[in-house]
Amino acid sequence: MNKYYDSHFKKDVVTIYPGEYYSTAGSEMISTVLGSCVSIALFDTTAKVCGLNHFMLAKDTSMENGSDILMGKFGEYAIDLLIEDLEKKGGRLDRFSAKVFGGSNVFNLPQNTGAQVGEVNSKFALSYLQQKNIPIICSNVGGVLPRKIFLDPVTNKVFLKFINNNRINNSGLIEKEKGYLKKIESMEKGVLSSMENLFSVAQGQ
Repeated sequence: MNKYYDSHFKKDVVTIYPGEYYSTAGSEMISTVLGSCVSIALFDTTAKVCGLNHFMLAKDTSMENGSDILMGKFGEYAIDLLIEDLEKKGGRLDRFSAKVFGGSNVFNLPQNTGAQVGEVNSKFALSYLQQKNIPIICSNVGGVLPRKIFLDPVTNKVFLKFINNNRINNSGLIEKEKGYLKKIESMEKGVLSSMENLFSVAQGQ
């Protein structure tokens, strides 16, 4: 997590990374960059609180609970962690609404290579929110380009921009996602193996 002053928005911005979440009742914006990962923005307009998470994989198949930062890499935990954090600030589950972003096939793999991680993440997020009876105001998922998003807690607006293919390579996004996945190797060996195979296909190895 990193906090800086943004001259464009003229306010502080908190940047979150995979496995992290952040909620606020203040005015600082929340930002993240998404490839195959998914972020869910949750709002309680009555309590005037909102938050954002960033998860890499839909489910943890290891059945072992770790730290919040490790658990936050999995959608099934990341959503509940954000809900609990918002409730501590006065939010209520029956008042939450959501916006969903990410889940790109950033490596532009053909459909016959198997399930796309981004697609699985997106479908999980939408389904889990429905199970929680949290209305989804809007979603922007899928495609082949990564996204950068900024959540403004004052207006509850989300500003989104796509990152072009040249910047994907220059930003080292592929290597970053591989690095994050390796950190959870002990908990997700089967999923990681499948992901590494997809990375190899994408890079022509």
